[in-house]
Amino acid sequence: MDYLLTTVPGLEDFVIEELAERFGAQRARGLYMTGRVVAQVEAAPPELFRLRTVERFGVFLGDGRADTLGEVVELAVGQLPKALRYLTGNTTVGVRCERVGEHGFTSRDVEREVGRWLKDRGFTISLVDPDVEINVDVVEHYVSVWVTVAKRSLKDRPWRVYQHYASLNPIIANAMARLAKPQPGETICDLTCGGGTVVAEAAELYPHARYLCIDISLRHVKGAVANTAHLPQVDHIWFDSTKVYRAARPICDKYIFNPPYGFRIPGKIGKLYRLLGRAMRRLARGCATYVVITPRYRTFLSQVGGELLLKRVIYQGGLYSHIIMGRICR
Repeated sequence: MDYLLTTVPGLEDFVIEELAERFGAQRARGLYMTGRVVAQVEAAPPELFRLRTVERFGVFLGDGRADTLGEVVELAVGQLPKALRYLTGNTTVGVRCERVGEHGFTSRDVEREVGRWLKDRGFTISLVDPDVEINVDVVEHYVSVWVTVAKRSLKDRPWRVYQHYASLNPIIANAMARLAKPQPGETICDLTCGGGTVVAEAAELYPHARYLCIDISLRHVKGAVANTAHLPQVDHIWFDSTKVYRAARPICDKYIFNPPYGFRIPGKIGKLYRLLGRAMRRLARGCATYVVITPRYRTFLSQVGGELLLKRVIYQGGLYSHIIMGRICR
């Protein structure tokens, strides 16, 4: 079956990687920074709920390029006959449009015009919780048409019992862990762990490594303990991460963390990154790989130093951020 899967824009290749791991997907393609992947997967929809790099998914109807509202609607209605197998006279149908970029029309315009095509053919339109939801997504000039299967977001993890006020999207944490690739016998350190999202995702994906979750807030450490209670390979320390090397021997083989961005304290973020860099060097067992996400990547690199191995842009919560991977030595 052909599916469309959504993810964080910039992480499309991780979806393709996971599909290959789990299902041996025969054909998959993703357009960078659209957050959309189309794949042929020989699996029933319930099996796809196990995916960890995906937010939502559904049955793929078609895609293409369009510039104007008329072109978007024409492209969409050309694919809608494929959706009729999912509709009856007793089902309600809704149209949902997610639009990204600058256009001469709104999401509501797309929903209205495509909905009119369905209404003219006798289908009952519902604006609230329809039986069948048809998506017409417009990302810049790319248009995808698909039928929702997963109405709830797959990023809502069952282990999350404590919600940090600035928690990282678990899909991003999963991708960062995939970049770091923890190995058996390694210790992976999250110096600003908050509610433990990074170590929870990494430990589930790579259970044969050890994980250390450090945070200056006792409240967040307690929350991380609750969120990782099912993972015995995760340990927790309540400590100032910039000074923890004074109380711990060199133990970290790799670092995966989401440091503060410093939008509220821009003048202090450079100092914080410099102190974190010093701690990373002191805690490293020889040389250590790090994977970090921040929109202030230039500040991070200038203050922490080391060898830059990889840099990629993602789009999350209305903000462009960088995932950077590097190597730092004592």
